[in-house]
Amino acid sequence: MKLDARQADRFLADPGATRLVLIYGPDTSLVTDRARALARRIAGSLDDPFRLAELDAEQADRLPEEATAQAFGGGRKVILIRDVGDKQAPSFEAALATRGDALVIATGGDLNGRSKLRTLAEKHSDAAAIACYIPDAAARGPMLETALRAAGVGIARDALTLAAGRLGGESGALADAAERLILYAGPGGTITIADIDAVLDDQGTASMHDAIDAALGGNPRAADHAISLAIDEGAAAVAILRVLLTELSGLRLMAEAIAHGANPRDALAARRPPVFFRRQGAVIKAAGIWREPAIIAAIDRALRAEADCKRTGSVPEAIARQTLLGLAQRARG
Repeated sequence: MKLDARQADRFLADPGATRLVLIYGPDTSLVTDRARALARRIAGSLDDPFRLAELDAEQADRLPEEATAQAFGGGRKVILIRDVGDKQAPSFEAALATRGDALVIATGGDLNGRSKLRTLAEKHSDAAAIACYIPDAAARGPMLETALRAAGVGIARDALTLAAGRLGGESGALADAAERLILYAGPGGTITIADIDAVLDDQGTASMHDAIDAALGGNPRAADHAISLAIDEGAAAVAILRVLLTELSGLRLMAEAIAHGANPRDALAARRPPVFFRRQGAVIKAAGIWREPAIIAAIDRALRAEADCKRTGSVPEAIARQTLLGLAQRARG
């Protein structure tokens, strides 16, 4: 079953007897948020090993066995498997051929219309496919307004136009901006242009990109210096990690294009939104270092780091720093 954006939220609230849900697309933050929310809804918790099994793509051959396993203590079992592609399609077919009632939730990148896995999820009667695309400029304003309204916060029309122009990238970055505006305005408040300038003034943005470019280029010393600047300038750890995820998603698309014969500059030119001129050299350098499997592992690491930042008692700035320095060492070889 193929679900469009209007159908997705309703389905995720109640997937019924569906046994496979493939959530894929270039908006890594939205893919992850939807997968985790669905897993939590069915399993009750993301920390219950008796109700939830987490796998990576290399463990896909376990799917048929996991799909028939019963959840200890009753209820429906959930298998959450990350970063899958066509190579794993036979394992999903085998899992769907069993009589188990477990729900398999799979996350993937930007699978095209010829993808075997995507076709399986769209055509099989017990499966569903949900695409997650990065919101365009026309969609960002309404999405931000909806998030603010849900929290009881209004926004002036001119302020909304300004905010939509400043926001970009994945929906996770938009959600982070909405959260900051909600905290700034307070319940019942109304966001003005002055508030947008105060909250979304690109604090730390240049230093964040400098830190990420240095990390992905294999320069841990420069990455450490830039992340310190970004934090001093007001950048939040979660915002740094979400910008990192956006950059890794773009790098992954470049790696796919290069693997199919494109030269790095053409792959860079195809990125949307476009990469700022000042950063293009660093991005091309990173594209020469990182191959798709390593990028997938880096995305997984960044997602785990973001989740760790939200745990009680964590030190988000240290987590973000460790993540970037780890990637810098990986790029350095």
